[in-house]
Amino acid sequence: MTYSDLRALFPSATRCIHLNHAGLSPIARPVAEAISRVSESLMGEGDTLAAYLAHGEREKELRAVLGRLLGVSPESLAFVRNTSHGLTIAAQAIPLTPSDRVVCMKTDYPSTLYPWQARTTNVFLADPDENSLMAACEQHKPKVLCVSWVHWGTGHVLDLNKLGRFCRERNILFVADIVQGLGALVPDLSFVDIAAAGCHKWLLCPAGIGILYIRPELLEQLLPTNIGWNWPERPMEWRESGFAEPKMSAARYEEGSPSLLSTAALLASVNLLESVGSEAVQDRVRALARFAQTQLRERGMNPALPEGELSSGIVGFTHPALSNDDALLALESGGVRAAVRAGFVRLSPHAYSTEEEIERAVATLPHTGGHTK
Repeated sequence: MTYSDLRALFPSATRCIHLNHAGLSPIARPVAEAISRVSESLMGEGDTLAAYLAHGEREKELRAVLGRLLGVSPESLAFVRNTSHGLTIAAQAIPLTPSDRVVCMKTDYPSTLYPWQARTTNVFLADPDENSLMAACEQHKPKVLCVSWVHWGTGHVLDLNKLGRFCRERNILFVADIVQGLGALVPDLSFVDIAAAGCHKWLLCPAGIGILYIRPELLEQLLPTNIGWNWPERPMEWRESGFAEPKMSAARYEEGSPSLLSTAALLASVNLLESVGSEAVQDRVRALARFAQTQLRERGMNPALPEGELSSGIVGFTHPALSNDDALLALESGGVRAAVRAGFVRLSPHAYSTEEEIERAVATLPHTGGHTK
């Protein structure tokens, strides 16, 4: 599938310039149709159980597709509600003593901070770059390092391999929030212990479902949490007494009844992305982000990242003459969907976005007459 083919599946593309995929994404027709098919099956006169049995087969396929997208085994993946849910499970499942410490990033999204701050007062914050994070780990000797792969405001991409190798050598558990990369960039979780992502951003799915990755070798070290009837290996074989043995996969943390509509939607959206190709999506997203940065500089704006830095799909910037809120208002008045986050106006095009849309979006902002670096 080409980028143009993908674009043709999004009705929103004819109605607005959507450059807020880092916030909430519109959905494609095949995603809406997948939801509708499940809804129809649940309204039908036949056996409703059949809809749940069909879900079971669809869920197996979804784990396989996501396994390919993430480069991990399907058994290492659990379905959660969102990023916060997945990271909360991580924070509750990792055994922490009163003296154990956690290192997180300054200016990071609350999902990566609150779950740890709720567990311990020993949370230390470092600047959001590899050297600062590693220096903080050398100083504080934490049990856990938790970071966002892609910064939600600037779009800065952390080197997960570099940080993960550093942590593995020092027996530090490495936890990553990957929501602002997954679906736009190609992840490498080789040295990540736990990762979580919601699917309503770059994965082009409605909110309500997310992914939790747990390195298989770590599973037996984690505490039982988020437990329900779906915890054991044979969840339908109920016992009157006794704690059933858990599943030998990350799915042990899927505590109860699944969301049939959400899994159908997610399978449809990741199938679309896979039909384009992960590398092709990444190349396109980064090319559009670089184009947006160039356009902003040429009109005198101040992009958050320096020229030449490897980018994600997030382009944060400030306007030298307008507040962030006023710049956002100018964009919205021109039919552009954008956001203000972490001290920056944020544009976030996806693979089906176009250069012409970005040019039109930037043109809604007052020209300041200067080229900035």
